[in-house]
Amino acid sequence: MQTAQTLFDEDCRLEQYSGKSIHEEFAQDSEIVFLHGDSIDSLGECPPNFAKLIITSPPYNVGKEYETQTNLKNYLKALEPMLDELVRVLAPDGSLCWQVGNYVENKEVFPLDFYFYPLFKERGLKLRNRIIWTFEHGLHCSTRFSGRYETLLWFTKGDSYVFNLDPVRVPSKYPGKTHFKPGPKYGLPSGNPLGKTPATFGS
Repeated sequence: MQTAQTLFDEDCRLEQYSGKSIHEEFAQDSEIVFLHGDSIDSLGECPPNFAKLIITSPPYNVGKEYETQTNLKNYLKALEPMLDELVRVLAPDGSLCWQVGNYVENKEVFPLDFYFYPLFKERGLKLRNRIIWTFEHGLHCSTRFSGRYETLLWFTKGDSYVFNLDPVRVPSKYPGKTHFKPGPKYGLPSGNPLGKTPATFGS
Protein backbone atom coordinates (compact mmCIF):
# COMPACT_ATOMS: atom_id res chain seq x y z
CA MET A 1 0.00 0.00 0.00
CA GLN A 2 1.26 3.47 -0.86
CA THR A 3 1.71 5.81 2.08
CA ALA A 4 1.79 9.59 2.02
CA GLN A 5 5.59 9.40 2.27
CA THR A 6 5.96 7.05 -0.70
CA LEU A 7 3.65 9.23 -2.76
CA PHE A 8 5.74 12.27 -1.82
CA ASP A 9 8.95 10.45 -2.79
CA GLU A 10 7.46 9.45 -6.14
CA ASP A 11 6.35 13.04 -6.74
CA CYS A 12 9.88 14.27 -6.10
CA ARG A 13 11.40 11.72 -8.49
CA LEU A 14 8.92 12.64 -11.22
CA GLU A 15 9.65 16.32 -10.76
CA GLN A 16 13.38 15.60 -10.94
CA TYR A 17 13.14 13.64 -14.21
CA SER A 18 10.42 15.65 -15.93
CA GLY A 19 11.84 19.05 -15.15
CA LYS A 20 8.30 20.27 -14.46
CA SER A 21 6.96 21.52 -11.17
CA ILE A 22 4.38 19.42 -9.35
CA HIS A 23 1.43 20.98 -7.56
CA GLU A 24 -0.86 19.52 -4.92
CA GLU A 25 -3.76 21.83 -5.81
CA PHE A 26 -5.29 22.43 -9.21
CA ALA A 27 -4.45 25.67 -11.02
CA GLN A 28 -4.97 26.68 -14.64
CA ASP A 29 -1.23 27.06 -15.22
CA SER A 30 -0.26 23.77 -13.54
CA GLU A 31 1.68 21.29 -15.68
CA ILE A 32 1.49 18.34 -13.27
CA VAL A 33 -0.97 18.01 -10.38
CA PHE A 34 -1.15 15.15 -7.87
CA LEU A 35 -4.33 15.43 -5.82
CA HIS A 36 -4.14 13.08 -2.84
CA GLY A 37 -7.50 12.30 -1.33
CA ASP A 38 -11.06 11.26 -2.04
CA SER A 39 -11.71 11.26 -5.77
CA ILE A 40 -15.09 13.00 -5.53
CA ASP A 41 -13.65 15.78 -3.37
CA SER A 42 -10.62 16.15 -5.64
CA LEU A 43 -12.71 16.36 -8.80
CA GLY A 44 -14.90 18.93 -7.09
CA GLU A 45 -11.88 21.25 -6.93
CA CYS A 46 -11.46 21.09 -10.71
CA PRO A 47 -13.20 23.42 -13.18
CA PRO A 48 -15.67 22.10 -15.75
CA ASN A 49 -14.65 21.09 -19.27
CA PHE A 50 -10.89 21.12 -18.67
CA ALA A 51 -9.78 17.47 -19.02
CA LYS A 52 -8.74 16.38 -22.52
CA LEU A 53 -8.18 12.77 -21.47
CA ILE A 54 -9.44 10.77 -18.48
CA ILE A 55 -8.25 7.20 -17.91
CA THR A 56 -9.66 5.53 -14.84
CA SER A 57 -10.83 2.24 -13.39
CA PRO A 58 -13.37 1.97 -10.55
CA PRO A 59 -13.53 -0.70 -7.86
CA TYR A 60 -15.09 -3.89 -9.24
CA ASN A 61 -17.24 -4.66 -6.19
CA VAL A 62 -15.28 -7.81 -5.38
CA GLY A 63 -14.46 -7.05 -1.73
CA LYS A 64 -11.00 -5.50 -1.97
CA GLU A 65 -9.61 -3.63 1.05
CA TYR A 66 -10.46 -0.26 -0.51
CA GLU A 67 -14.15 -1.05 -1.14
CA THR A 68 -17.24 -2.45 0.56
CA GLN A 69 -18.92 -5.20 -1.42
CA THR A 70 -22.64 -4.77 -1.95
CA ASN A 71 -25.33 -5.82 -4.40
CA LEU A 72 -24.96 -4.74 -8.00
CA LYS A 73 -27.74 -2.16 -7.90
CA ASN A 74 -26.27 -0.35 -4.89
CA TYR A 75 -22.76 -0.58 -6.35
CA LEU A 76 -23.80 1.18 -9.55
CA LYS A 77 -25.85 3.76 -7.67
CA ALA A 78 -22.90 4.61 -5.42
CA LEU A 79 -20.68 5.34 -8.43
CA GLU A 80 -23.12 7.64 -10.23
CA PRO A 81 -21.87 10.81 -8.45
CA MET A 82 -18.39 9.92 -9.71
CA LEU A 83 -19.69 9.60 -13.27
CA ASP A 84 -21.36 13.00 -12.96
CA GLU A 85 -18.08 14.61 -11.89
CA LEU A 86 -16.06 12.92 -14.63
CA VAL A 87 -18.47 14.10 -17.31
CA ARG A 88 -18.50 17.59 -15.80
CA VAL A 89 -14.73 18.04 -15.98
CA LEU A 90 -14.34 16.37 -19.40
CA ALA A 91 -13.61 18.84 -22.20
CA PRO A 92 -16.05 19.09 -25.13
CA ASP A 93 -13.41 17.47 -27.36
CA GLY A 94 -12.13 15.16 -24.61
CA SER A 95 -12.04 11.39 -24.23
CA LEU A 96 -12.89 9.24 -21.22
CA CYS A 97 -11.55 5.69 -20.92
CA TRP A 98 -13.34 3.54 -18.33
CA GLN A 99 -11.79 0.14 -17.60
CA VAL A 100 -13.78 -2.54 -15.81
CA GLY A 101 -13.88 -6.30 -15.37
CA ASN A 102 -16.61 -8.69 -14.30
CA TYR A 103 -18.60 -8.91 -11.09
CA VAL A 104 -19.41 -12.45 -10.01
CA GLU A 105 -22.21 -13.37 -7.62
CA ASN A 106 -23.26 -16.94 -6.83
CA LYS A 107 -21.09 -18.10 -9.74
CA GLU A 108 -23.01 -15.89 -12.17
CA VAL A 109 -20.96 -13.41 -14.23
CA PHE A 110 -22.11 -9.79 -14.61
CA PRO A 111 -20.01 -7.93 -17.24
CA LEU A 112 -19.70 -4.49 -15.68
CA ASP A 113 -19.20 -2.65 -18.97
CA PHE A 114 -22.74 -3.70 -19.98
CA TYR A 115 -24.11 -1.93 -16.93
CA PHE A 116 -21.96 1.19 -17.15
CA TYR A 117 -22.62 1.85 -20.85
CA PRO A 118 -26.20 3.11 -20.39
CA LEU A 119 -25.12 5.27 -17.44
CA PHE A 120 -22.57 7.10 -19.59
CA LYS A 121 -25.02 7.24 -22.50
CA GLU A 122 -27.60 8.92 -20.25
CA ARG A 123 -24.98 11.58 -19.54
CA GLY A 124 -24.53 12.36 -23.23
CA LEU A 125 -21.27 10.51 -23.94
CA LYS A 126 -20.67 8.59 -27.16
CA LEU A 127 -18.94 5.21 -27.27
CA ARG A 128 -16.07 5.11 -29.78
CA ASN A 129 -14.54 1.72 -28.96
CA ARG A 130 -15.04 -1.24 -26.66
CA ILE A 131 -11.47 -2.47 -26.22
CA ILE A 132 -10.73 -5.93 -24.81
CA TRP A 133 -7.50 -6.35 -22.81
CA THR A 134 -6.47 -9.99 -22.46
CA PHE A 135 -3.93 -11.41 -20.00
CA GLU A 136 -2.64 -14.80 -18.80
CA HIS A 137 -2.73 -14.42 -15.01
CA GLY A 138 -5.60 -14.49 -12.51
CA LEU A 139 -7.81 -16.91 -10.63
CA HIS A 140 -8.45 -20.36 -12.06
CA CYS A 141 -12.14 -21.21 -12.38
CA SER A 142 -13.44 -24.75 -11.92
CA THR A 143 -17.07 -24.39 -13.04
CA ARG A 144 -16.53 -22.12 -16.08
CA PHE A 145 -13.71 -20.84 -18.27
CA SER A 146 -11.31 -18.46 -16.53
CA GLY A 147 -12.03 -14.81 -17.28
CA ARG A 148 -8.72 -13.62 -18.69
CA TYR A 149 -9.81 -10.20 -19.91
CA GLU A 150 -11.03 -6.77 -18.92
CA THR A 151 -12.90 -4.18 -20.95
CA LEU A 152 -12.06 -0.55 -21.64
CA LEU A 153 -14.88 1.70 -22.83
CA TRP A 154 -13.65 4.73 -24.76
CA PHE A 155 -16.20 7.54 -24.74
CA THR A 156 -16.10 11.06 -26.14
CA LYS A 157 -18.20 14.05 -25.22
CA GLY A 158 -18.77 15.09 -28.82
CA ASP A 159 -18.01 14.26 -32.43
CA SER A 160 -14.85 16.38 -32.51
CA TYR A 161 -12.07 14.69 -30.53
CA VAL A 162 -8.37 13.90 -30.69
CA PHE A 163 -7.38 10.55 -32.20
CA ASN A 164 -3.74 10.20 -33.29
CA LEU A 165 -3.80 7.00 -35.32
CA ASP A 166 -0.40 7.05 -37.07
CA PRO A 167 1.77 6.76 -33.91
CA VAL A 168 -0.04 3.56 -32.86
CA ARG A 169 -0.32 1.76 -36.19
CA VAL A 170 0.88 -1.85 -36.29
CA PRO A 171 2.65 -3.69 -39.13
CA SER A 172 0.42 -4.64 -42.05
CA LYS A 173 -0.39 -8.29 -42.57
CA TYR A 174 0.73 -8.04 -46.20
CA PRO A 175 3.28 -5.20 -46.42
CA GLY A 176 3.97 -4.10 -49.95
CA LYS A 177 0.67 -5.41 -51.28
CA THR A 178 -0.59 -3.43 -54.28
CA HIS A 179 -3.86 -2.98 -56.12
CA PHE A 180 -4.09 -5.76 -58.71
CA LYS A 181 -7.25 -4.85 -60.58
CA PRO A 182 -6.86 -2.77 -63.77
CA GLY A 183 -7.62 0.87 -63.12
CA PRO A 184 -6.07 4.14 -61.97
CA LYS A 185 -4.77 2.56 -58.73
CA TYR A 186 -3.21 -0.50 -60.38
CA GLY A 187 0.24 -1.20 -58.92
CA LEU A 188 -0.12 1.33 -56.11
CA PRO A 189 0.01 0.30 -52.44
CA SER A 190 -3.37 -0.98 -51.30
CA GLY A 191 -2.71 -0.27 -47.61
CA ASN A 192 -1.29 2.54 -45.56
CA PRO A 193 2.53 2.44 -45.75
CA LEU A 194 2.69 3.29 -42.04
CA GLY A 195 0.79 0.15 -41.09
CA LYS A 196 -2.75 -0.89 -40.28
CA THR A 197 -5.16 0.30 -37.61
CA PRO A 198 -4.87 -1.78 -34.41
CA ALA A 199 -7.78 -4.01 -33.48
CA THR A 200 -9.87 -3.49 -30.34
CA PHE A 201 -8.31 -6.36 -28.44
CA GLY A 202 -4.81 -7.06 -27.25
CA SER A 203 -2.59 -8.20 -24.40
